Amino acid sequence: MTVQMTIRTRVGEYEVEVSGLKEEVMGFLGELEDVLKALTSQRRERSTQNAGGGYPIITPSKTYSEAIIKLLSTSWGRTPRTLREIREALEANAMHCPKTTLSGVLIWLVKKGKIKRYKTKKGYVYYLVHQGE
Repeated sequence: MTVQMTIRTRVGEYEVEVSGLKEEVMGFLGELEDVLKALTSQRRERSTQNAGGGYPIITPSKTYSEAIIKLLSTSWGRTPRTLREIREALEANAMHCPKTTLSGVLIWLVKKGKIKRYKTKKGYVYYLVHQGE
């Protein structure tokens, strides 16, 4: 008798679903740790290379404010960024945030003194407050 099974698990930012015969699935679960290590290694390489000057890769964050601070802490964030650029960078890191929500989070961070903003022709730009500012 053959038994079909499906297992779905989430480890960190990765979700894995395995379907097949019970023996095949159980065999793959033994290899899962190696697969996750390889994926994590590839992500670190992408983060350090950041090919083409694209958006930075950040570690998963629980909140938008935490993710914004991480983004603005990178070399990419040294240049003041617009709401649109920050939103696109969040989306590049699989954090989809409505424009109105992001606007509120940015204002909250400004009020808390964690970031600053000033108005340009493109609209407001945001940057990280460094110690001593």
